[in-house]
Amino acid sequence: MSRTDSENTVKPKSDASYRHVIKYTGLFGGVQGIIMLVHLIRNKIAAVLLGPAGIALVSIYNKVSNLISQATNFGISFSAVKHIAELNESEDRTEIERYVCVVRSWCMLTALLGMLVMMVLASQLSLLTFENYDYTWQFVCLSPFVGLLALTGGEVAILKGLKQLKQIALISVMTALSTLLICTSLYYFFEEDGIIPALLLTAIAILGINLRYSTRVVSWRTSLTSMKTLAMGLPMVRLGVAYIIAGIFGQGADWCINVMMLHDGSLTDVGLYYSGYTLMTSYASVVFLAIEADFFPRLSGAVKNPLRQNHIINQQIEVCSLLTAPLLILFVFGMPILLQLLYSSKFIDAVPMAICASIYMFFKVHTTPLAYLSLANGDSKIYMIAELLYDLFVVAAIPFAFRNWGLMGAGLALSVAGVFDFILIHVFYHFKYKFVLNWKRTWYLYTIQLVLLLVTVYCSLELPLFQKLSIALIALICSLSLSIYRINKETTFLSQLKKRFRKKFTIDNSPERCPERRQAER
Repeated sequence: MSRTDSENTVKPKSDASYRHVIKYTGLFGGVQGIIMLVHLIRNKIAAVLLGPAGIALVSIYNKVSNLISQATNFGISFSAVKHIAELNESEDRTEIERYVCVVRSWCMLTALLGMLVMMVLASQLSLLTFENYDYTWQFVCLSPFVGLLALTGGEVAILKGLKQLKQIALISVMTALSTLLICTSLYYFFEEDGIIPALLLTAIAILGINLRYSTRVVSWRTSLTSMKTLAMGLPMVRLGVAYIIAGIFGQGADWCINVMMLHDGSLTDVGLYYSGYTLMTSYASVVFLAIEADFFPRLSGAVKNPLRQNHIINQQIEVCSLLTAPLLILFVFGMPILLQLLYSSKFIDAVPMAICASIYMFFKVHTTPLAYLSLANGDSKIYMIAELLYDLFVVAAIPFAFRNWGLMGAGLALSVAGVFDFILIHVFYHFKYKFVLNWKRTWYLYTIQLVLLLVTVYCSLELPLFQKLSIALIALICSLSLSIYRINKETTFLSQLKKRFRKKFTIDNSPERCPERRQAER
C-alpha cells in the first residue's frame, strides 16, 4: 500500500474518532451548561440570602460530609462501574441483576457506616473546624446526608455501567432543578438555619430521582444477610480502596485549606475563596463531564494497546483545550460582571483571586485526561500516589500564599499548583506508561492559547477598563478563531454546518417535492 493510500485509509477513521470526541464532549458539556445556568441562579440567590459567611458554612458542611463519605463508601461508586459494564457487554441479564444486588447491598452497609462515623466524630469535627463544640449538633444532623451520598453513588454507578447516558444527562438536569427549588425555599424562610435542612432534602430528592430511573433498568433488591452476596463484592471493594484514599486526600486537602484560611482570616474570607474557586473551576469545566462518561470507558478498552491509549489521550486533551480556552478568556475579562451576576457585590473582592485561578484551569485541562490512564490500567496505587503529592503541595501552598498575600495570593498559588500537577503527571506517566504528548502536532495550539490567556489575565488585573476590554476582546476572537479552525480541519465541521443550513433553507423544486412542477411536466 502506498503512503497516500495509507493516509486515505486512516484519515476517515481518525476523523470519525475526532468527531466522536467532539460529539460526546459537546453533549455532556451542553448538559453541564444547563446545570451551570441553574447553579448560577441558585448561587445568586444563596449569595443574597446568606452572604459570604453563609456560603462558607455551606462549603464547610459539604466538604466535611464528602470527606466522611469518601472515607466510608469503599469507592463503590467508581469500582462498580467497570464490572457492571463488562457484564453489560456479555448481555447476561441474570448476572447483571445478581451483581447489581451486590452493589446495592454494599451501598446500604457503607451508608450505615458513614452515618455512624459522622455521629461519633461530630464533636471532634466541630472542634477541629471551628475551634469549639458549638457545631456538634449540626454535624450530627448531617449524618443522614452522608448515608444518602453512599446510596446515590451506587445508583449512579449502576446507570453508568449499563451505559444509560441519556438518563444520566436527564438526571443531572433534574437534580440541579430540584436543588434550586429546595435551597431557594429554605434559604428564603430560614436563612443560615435552613442550610442543613436544605442539604438533607436535596440529598433525598437526588436519591429519589436516581432510583426512579435505575430501578426501571434493574428492579430494587438487596441481600444484607447473605454472606455469599457480600463476598461477591469483595473484589469491587478492594479495587476501590486506593481510589477512596485518593478521594480522602482530595476532600481532606479542601477541608484543611478551609480550616487554615478560617484560622488566618474569617468565614467571609473562606466564602470569598470558595466563590472565586467555584466560579473559575466549576463553571469553566463544562467539558469535563464527558471525560468520565465517555472518555474513561474508551480509554479502558484500549488498555492492551499503549499506542492507541496515547492517541485517545492526546485527542481528548486537544478537544478539551479547544473548547475550554476561549471560555476561560471570556470568563476572565468578564469576571467583575459575572461575579456580581452570579453572587452579589459583596463578593467583589474575590475577582482578582478568580482571575489568577484561570491559569490553574488551563493546565487542569491538559492534566485530567492523562490522570485517568493509571485507573484505566488498574494501577489505582499510582493514581493514589500522584493525588497525594498534588494534595500535599496544595495544602502547603494555598494557606501560605493566603497568609502572606491574601486572596489574590491564594489564586496564584492555585495556578502554581496546576503547573506542578501538569509537570508531575506528565513526567511520572511518561516513565511509567511511556505516554508522550504530541507536541509536534499541537505545540503551537497550546502555546498560543496560553499566551492569549496570560495576556488577558494581565490586562484584567493591571490596565484601565477600556484598554482591558479592547485587548481581551482581540484575544477572545483569536482564541475562538484558532479553535474553530482546528475543529473544522479535523472534522469538516463548518462544511457540514453549511450543508445542513442549505438543505434546511434551500427550496427544493424537484418534481417529487413540487406538485406544481410535477403537474406541468405531465
